[in-house]
Amino acid sequence: VRPWWATRRPPWFPREFDWVVGCSYRGLPTHPAPVRNFIGANMSFRRSALLGAGGFRTDLGRVGTRPLGCEETELCLRIADRRPDAVLLHEPAAAVRHHVPAARATWAYFVARCYAEGLSKAHVARLGSSRAALSSERAYLRSTVPRAFVRALRPGLPGGLRTAAALVGGVTATVAGYLVGRVRRPAPAAGGRDPAPSAAPVAGPAGGAGGGRP
Repeated sequence: VRPWWATRRPPWFPREFDWVVGCSYRGLPTHPAPVRNFIGANMSFRRSALLGAGGFRTDLGRVGTRPLGCEETELCLRIADRRPDAVLLHEPAAAVRHHVPAARATWAYFVARCYAEGLSKAHVARLGSSRAALSSERAYLRSTVPRAFVRALRPGLPGGLRTAAALVGGVTATVAGYLVGRVRRPAPAAGGRDPAPSAAPVAGPAGGAGGGRP
């Protein structure tokens, strides 16, 4: 998922954080390879797998202007749990361009989206195995982010210090959101209860929303 910026790309915006605007980020495989979950703007499923898993939950994802997400992550985890033989294949050649409006190219949106991602990840971890829900994030924090930080501090790199600050700020906001989400249980859906996955409406053989993430 390639970002199509309505304005120019902010010079401080780390490519490792392109998931903030719903796009593929540096750290994903560069060749076809299995992944834990897809990015909502560009994904497809076998209809039988999507129906068998019960479709998307209705208590996850963006509501109004708050940039929550992870509905596609939770669905992919559920498919893998119910179909251990399933392969979620990342194919870099199957590319789309994802429009990124000017409002999402700001520092305020960057921090808000990172914080909301932490809240969303906490909810996903509560719904299933926290180990599986955070497997990609552990690798991302151990490898992708440290390499990006070192790269940003190379002498002579334009905007390097601001990029390094964005990396630190993004991780801090995401972790803060996760910790708050683990302590604070989300409000129940309409009707006073969380919808069962098997009862969630199905989006069809392909679909998704909002933003992808690690």
